[in-house]
Amino acid sequence: MKNKILLVIVFFAFLADRSFSQSDFRDGFIITLENDTIKGLVDYRSNLKNYKSCVFLGEREKRKYHPHEINGFGYDNDKFYASQILEGSFVEVLVTGDISLYKSKEKYHVKKDADIYDLASFREEVKIDRKVYVRDNNKWRGILSILIGDCLNNTNDVVSKINLNERSLTTLIVGYNQCKGSEYKEFKAGKPWIKYDFGAATCLARSEIQVIYSSTYYNYLADSYSSVDPSVGALFSISSPRITEKIEVQGEIHFIKSAYSSLIVLNKSSTEYHDTYIDLTTLSMPLSLKYSFPEKKYGLYVQAGINLDYHLKTESRRMTEIVTGNVVNTYPESPAVEINNYQTGYWGGIGILKSYPKFKAGIAVRYFDMSTLNSAGLFMAKSNRVTLNLFLIRK
Repeated sequence: MKNKILLVIVFFAFLADRSFSQSDFRDGFIITLENDTIKGLVDYRSNLKNYKSCVFLGEREKRKYHPHEINGFGYDNDKFYASQILEGSFVEVLVTGDISLYKSKEKYHVKKDADIYDLASFREEVKIDRKVYVRDNNKWRGILSILIGDCLNNTNDVVSKINLNERSLTTLIVGYNQCKGSEYKEFKAGKPWIKYDFGAATCLARSEIQVIYSSTYYNYLADSYSSVDPSVGALFSISSPRITEKIEVQGEIHFIKSAYSSLIVLNKSSTEYHDTYIDLTTLSMPLSLKYSFPEKKYGLYVQAGINLDYHLKTESRRMTEIVTGNVVNTYPESPAVEINNYQTGYWGGIGILKSYPKFKAGIAVRYFDMSTLNSAGLFMAKSNRVTLNLFLIRK
């Protein structure tokens, strides 16, 4: 069953990728070589693709533009790319002002007056007293320190505290332009660096306990147990829309009560009737990496991660009757098995979200494969479950 469910999830993820990732046209524009702005729809693609070309849908036709054909392109209130900074490639424009900041496939670039400087860090070998050492080349810090020195104080100290990444460099260049009192524009300013979302969840879970191994001492147990139960919970997610809209980390907590039972009849010299009951009250805590495909009418996503089940309460009971001839012997109730207090495992799923003005609503199907429920040498069991989840996420 596990392999079938995983196969279904992979199949639907493949269909989602084929149908949802083909194009994602958004309101945007191109800037011609004559500096005319033409409005239309621009395919919202990854930076790696946008550095090479632009797919533009105008009033008459759909066309792909390369860096030598236009001065730039962009999306309304979002990213902008220019072709005049790096020959043969578009670069993403992060900030424009007295000092402007750009991002290409391998480097960052800053422009002051008419001069363009590349910012890159790399490992290099240096020879000292006939010995060869490897060190980081951080000349980019010196370049920045000189460029901002006409306004900011203690520039060496300022630059030493930043990293060679988009957030640190954007903050520095914006700060410099504010210091100069010059006009500047920070692209993607409307997108937060870090975004937190919270929501509520409910689900219907079909869980199964599978006995992997047991000695004859545990012959009163069934090969498998199943239970269908509702659960309630909450979720939170962390993402960085400024960097990517597609990936986020999601954590959840669910409260679920499960009840399993079986009746085993053993025909020996006597007939034995064994009723077993297993009751679990569990806090389930899945943590996942979530990948969202471009939103059309609905937003499709896949996610996978790890899960911790902490059993707040575990109870197992065994009730036995043995019939010998016309005599029925009923034995006192006793524990059926010992159960671990916690389990770990992995899981995956696929879901759909629909946006409303103040919240998102969604549905998802998931599969969980958990570690050993009990391992006592003579007995071993594992558990898994399939869930149908409903979500409400505050925007």
